[in-house]
Amino acid sequence: MAPLLNQAAHGGDVFAAAAELGCDPEQILDFSASINPLGPPETVLAAARQALSSCQFYPELAADSLRTALARHHRLPEDCLLPGAGSTELLYLWPRVFRPRRALQIVPAFSEYLRALDQVDCEVERLPWLPGEPFPTTDLPRAVGDCELLVFANPGNPTGGLIRRRDLLATLDLLPEDLPVLVDEAFIDFVPGESLIDQVVERSNLYVLRSMTKFYAIPGLRVGYLAGPADGIARLLGGKEPWTLSTPALAAALACLDEDDFVRASIAAIAAWRDEMGEELSRLGLEVYPGAANYLLVRLRAGGSSAFDIAAGLRRQGILVRDCGNFDGLGGDVLRLAVRRPEENRRLVAGLQRLLDNHGREE
Repeated sequence: MAPLLNQAAHGGDVFAAAAELGCDPEQILDFSASINPLGPPETVLAAARQALSSCQFYPELAADSLRTALARHHRLPEDCLLPGAGSTELLYLWPRVFRPRRALQIVPAFSEYLRALDQVDCEVERLPWLPGEPFPTTDLPRAVGDCELLVFANPGNPTGGLIRRRDLLATLDLLPEDLPVLVDEAFIDFVPGESLIDQVVERSNLYVLRSMTKFYAIPGLRVGYLAGPADGIARLLGGKEPWTLSTPALAAALACLDEDDFVRASIAAIAAWRDEMGEELSRLGLEVYPGAANYLLVRLRAGGSSAFDIAAGLRRQGILVRDCGNFDGLGGDVLRLAVRRPEENRRLVAGLQRLLDNHGREE
């Protein structure tokens, strides 16, 4: 069957891999989607199950209960927040409502930014923020030119690079005050204290996109939200379809906001496991770029196997990784690897070792 809508390649295609290998999805070890391996919390699953008893009713029209809870959680006015069925829904909504004619995208980046802008015939300029390099603060004011939107992720995806809050605020001060800035903070929960979400009440041009699926491990439920100036959020709400957040997803999201212990445990564990995993990958001769989130970007040995071949070889072992060959500026020798539990990370390293050793013998 041909893919619908000429969809871009993404990680996390566990069901297709399981069908291909003739196994259950639970037998696939997925490093291609960067999902918190500690989740989802049992209380979140229980809330979603309980909500099924109300499935004979329509869900809330605009997820107002979540809007209220998010306002309390972030100490923001309710009218500065807009929940949606995953951050991707809101990423597509923004250009559909505001219709930018020209945008600047910092790359490499999540492919859906470009697809969302392309659907409104927006011309897209690109500014590189390559792995291991500092954020392009100096080049940014010149690069925005006559653009009507700046969009980027922090931490970067797939690079994992982070621009610290204080530095990002200083950078935004260099830009025109009427230039809308959309910051995708899908992975910022792994880096406490670095979010800009509180700044949406201070900066009338700032929009902050958040995902609940990565940190709380509920990608199948699709929950995200957008924070921004009240007048902009009102326009977005007016252009948004009703009922996009299901009742189980809404219940799960509300339960997530009470998971303080889970948050603390996840931040500490992921940081430790990421460092350990990076050291093991370095011992294989791979170049491991510094990362602030729950994934690592690695470059394969020069003259060795391609990322495509390594990903295919691991897939045959029931292990999925993200070949980054279709990301701007990365080339065909780069992989993104999610950080999972230590025993799972060791299985990945062993699988990589086998493939790299086999390539060496073939030479």
